[in-house]
Amino acid sequence: MCFCSFRLSDNSIFTTLSPSKVKDMVSNYTDNILHDVKKIVGVIFGMRREAMRLRPRSWKEPHLLLYQVLDGKPHHTGIEMHYDGCDVTWQAMLTRQDEYEGGGTYFRSLRKTIRLKQGQVLVHPGELYHKGIDITYGVRCLLICFTDGMNPKILDDSRQEDDDPKYETNVLVCG
Repeated sequence: MCFCSFRLSDNSIFTTLSPSKVKDMVSNYTDNILHDVKKIVGVIFGMRREAMRLRPRSWKEPHLLLYQVLDGKPHHTGIEMHYDGCDVTWQAMLTRQDEYEGGGTYFRSLRKTIRLKQGQVLVHPGELYHKGIDITYGVRCLLICFTDGMNPKILDDSRQEDDDPKYETNVLVCG
């Protein structure tokens, strides 16, 4: 089982984006993140050449995922257990930890919840079962990208009957 978390070297994405910067977001930020993801995935899986073939699954990638629990706003607190069905998924944390309560990405096979700090990127095989842990207040925003082109050959043999809510409280905060 391989997971990876790293910090972006260019934190300017986390400042308020002007409309002119939003249209250039893919070329300015996500292309750079994907380049780093390819290098790291190649090292982790020992498949450097194959990792260079990773590409976003569709023109809709990457996409923003917004969890929010705010007065007067529609609540979106978390996401149920699922797998992404792609080769490799990466997610970049856009918000600071003090902007929300709760949250994190729970992986059934690890029996752990991973919490990222702003600017960190989590990379994992897209076939792993995981869920977005509910937030209880605030806003948690991630940039998510499903990529294909390199099969990491990691199968998730975890089972639903092994789920236990206590495992979700086993939290690893990436430093």
